Amino acid sequence: MLFDPKQENLPYTFALIKPDTTLKPNVVQEVVNKIEAAGLTIKNFVQVQELYREEVLNLFYKQQKYMDEIMTYMLSGECVMFLLCHETENPIIVWKKMIGNKDPLEAKKLDPQSLRAIYGTSIIKNEFHGSDDPFSANKERDIFKFPIPQKIPDFKFDKMLVSLETLFKFLYPPNLEHSNALERLDIFAIYGPCVNYHSVDQCLCRQCALIGKEHIEGVRESLIASEQTKLGIKIRPQPTTGTRTQLPQRVQLPPIRLLKEEDIKSIYQQLCEKCQFHCNGYTHLQGGRNMQHIMTDQELNTLAKEMNKQEILELLYSEKGNAANVMIETIDLNEPNHYTKEMIELLFKELETDYYNRFKFYHLQNVILEDRRIRMNAWMSILINKPIHRFKNPKLVCKVPSEMRKNPESIHYTINRILPLNQTYKKKDITKMPLDFPPNLADKEKLNPNEEKLALLKKLHRDTHHMVEIQDAKKVVSNGVYLLRKYNDGRNGEWDNYSSLKGMNRGSFVNYEEKKKKEKL
Repeated sequence: MLFDPKQENLPYTFALIKPDTTLKPNVVQEVVNKIEAAGLTIKNFVQVQELYREEVLNLFYKQQKYMDEIMTYMLSGECVMFLLCHETENPIIVWKKMIGNKDPLEAKKLDPQSLRAIYGTSIIKNEFHGSDDPFSANKERDIFKFPIPQKIPDFKFDKMLVSLETLFKFLYPPNLEHSNALERLDIFAIYGPCVNYHSVDQCLCRQCALIGKEHIEGVRESLIASEQTKLGIKIRPQPTTGTRTQLPQRVQLPPIRLLKEEDIKSIYQQLCEKCQFHCNGYTHLQGGRNMQHIMTDQELNTLAKEMNKQEILELLYSEKGNAANVMIETIDLNEPNHYTKEMIELLFKELETDYYNRFKFYHLQNVILEDRRIRMNAWMSILINKPIHRFKNPKLVCKVPSEMRKNPESIHYTINRILPLNQTYKKKDITKMPLDFPPNLADKEKLNPNEEKLALLKKLHRDTHHMVEIQDAKKVVSNGVYLLRKYNDGRNGEWDNYSSLKGMNRGSFVNYEEKKKKEKL
C-alpha cells in the first residue's frame, strides 16, 4: 500500500516474536489473541521470515553487551514481525506493558501475566521485542520496509474548507439561467467563503422553518449552558409555582437564524421535498449583523457592480487622471469575460486538496484575486486601447524566490500569464472516435452493389465542392449532392465540405420562382 499524504498517520510500535516462539503456531495464535484483547490492532500483514545479520545489528544495536549471543539466536530460525496501533492510547506503552521486563526472571516477579514472564526463558530468549520510543519505532519499521499505518480522516464540517461542488452551487444557482460566474467568484474571494448554511427565515417554508427554529433554540440553550459552565456560573432552576423572578442573564448570545451543515444533517429527514432540494442545490454567502443574513441575488449583483466600479475607477485614475470620473459613467460595469466550469476547474488544478477533495479557502482566495488582476488589466486594455503586456504586475517589484511566487499561501503568489483564461483556454481535440459511432460508408472495406456509387460520391465530396446556381438548386442538388451534417468535432469536417451553394438566398430564389410563373402566364 502506497503512502497517501491526504490520510491521517497512526501512532504505532514495532513488535517482533523471536524464533523459539515462532516455531509454535499455537503459541503465536495465543499471543495474537492477547494483543487483540488488549485493544491493539495489527497493521500490515504479519511477516514470517529469517533475519539477515544487518537487520539484527540495526534492531539490537543498543545491546552491545550480549550482541554475539543475540546474533546467534536471532539467526537460528524465523521470526514474526508486525506493527501495532491503538485507537486511544499510546501503542508503545501498551505493548511494553504487555511484554514486561526484558529479563523473564524479573518479569515473573513484577508482572506474572506478562508475555515474557510466561514464554521467556532467559534475557537472550525473552521471545519478544518492542520499540522504546517513536523514533525507534520509525527506524525499525523502515528496516523491514513496512508502510506507515494510516486511516481515513474523520469528516469534520469546516467553513474554511471548500469543495468545487460547494463553490459551483454558489456560482451557478438553479434559479438563475445565466449567472455571471466571475462576478460571484470575485465576491466569494473577497467576502467569502460561501457555506452550506440556510436561513430559517429566507430559505425554508413555514412548516420547515418551525422545525429549524426549534432545533436552533436547543443549540442556543446548550451553548449558553456550556459558557456558564466555563465561567463557573451555577444554573439556578426556575421555580415551578408562584411568581417567576427574572434573574439577570450573565451569559448572553445573539439570536441564531442560520442552520449550519451539521444542523441540516440532523433535521434533513423532517424537511419537505422542496426544502430538501434547496439545501442540496444552494450555498449562500453570509452577511449582516452577526453574520445571520443570507445575501440575495440582487444584493450580490449590486455588490459586484460596485466592486467593478471601484477597481476600474482606480485603474482609470492611474491612466487618465481626473477624466476617470467622466469615463466611469459611460462604462458598462458587467464583467466582459466569462468562464465555464472547465475553466474554473483548470484555474484550481494545481492546488492541493484534503482527503475529501476540499480546498483551503485562503488558497482559493489568492488564486482568484490574482486571476481578477489579470482580468481587470484585460478589461482596461479594451477601454483605453493600451496593449495588455504594458500593464505591470505590482508583485514583481519585490525580488523573492520563484518558489514563493508558486506557493498559493504566499502573498507573492503570481500567475504566469497576462490574458484571461477564456482567451487562452483551448478545447481538447477529439482524437478517438466513440465506440458507438456509426461507421462511414466511404471507409467500408466490402461494399454491396447498391452501395458502390454512393460510397464513391462520398469519397469525392471529402475533397471537392459542388457549385450550383440557385435557380438549378432544386433539380441538381436533390439528385447529385448529399448534404451531410457533422456528428461531432471528430468527423470529416463541416457539412459544407460536401456541398456548397453559390449565391444561396431564399428571397432571391422565391423571386425567381414567382417571375418564372408570371412568364408562363
